[in-house]
Amino acid sequence: MSRWLFEFFEGTLRLVAEDSLAPRTLVADSWRVSDGTVVGLDLHEQRFSRSVAENTSLPAHIVADFLHAVRGSLPRQGEWFPRVEAIWHERGPQLRYHQRSAPPWSSQVIVARAPHDPRRTPRVKGPDLEALLKLRDHVAPLGAGEALIVDSEDALSEGAYSTVMVWPLGGEQLHIVHHSGRLPSITERLLISLATKQGIPAVERTIPVSALEGSEVWIVSALHGIRQAMAFVDGPPLATGTGRRDVWQARWRALATHLDASAQQGSR
Repeated sequence: MSRWLFEFFEGTLRLVAEDSLAPRTLVADSWRVSDGTVVGLDLHEQRFSRSVAENTSLPAHIVADFLHAVRGSLPRQGEWFPRVEAIWHERGPQLRYHQRSAPPWSSQVIVARAPHDPRRTPRVKGPDLEALLKLRDHVAPLGAGEALIVDSEDALSEGAYSTVMVWPLGGEQLHIVHHSGRLPSITERLLISLATKQGIPAVERTIPVSALEGSEVWIVSALHGIRQAMAFVDGPPLATGTGRRDVWQARWRALATHLDASAQQGSR
């Protein structure tokens, strides 16, 4: 993976060396850039700005200037997965931008239960990222590409780096996990909006793992959009091959806007 690290200093982004010791991440966000287009960039920036305001002392105008500089630096060609973050530095909170190449698009994934729930700040993206990555590492030997966090009653919460959405067996409703104890997902929000326009209700509810039998399960994220869960390790059999994922993935990708078009509109 190609990657470069920039810090925001005196109103500009400057290239710096990667830290030998990982700093403490206060807030982070990321999105996929595909040949200069992004799905939901404004929403990602808003989530990042809100979390920075709630969890750091950084002034809002500094954060806005940082995000504006990042927009100007995002590559216009190729597949990228940039990350913006506020970290704790000895001088205080600091804004940084990672320019990272993206892995190939993925449409399918095998899932497994996470061994535990390590989240300390489930509503804020950033502080728990390293601990969540370890969950993926734990389930990888099982053949799973994503770890699903469950509660003490074996009900779904969210994926390590994703959100779970469910089409129940024989149902025309889209089921989503209660929002209160998990990260507010931008990809999920956009898919719910698309469903609403189609007249399809999105029902917030408790979803036990056992209730997934025969259901179509989507693992959604800004990196891949929708991935179809093809199997649940030590879980119920899932519905696959309906073709619905491909239709909705195309609808989600159609929401993308070009970075230069956003700049011409004065969007920040």
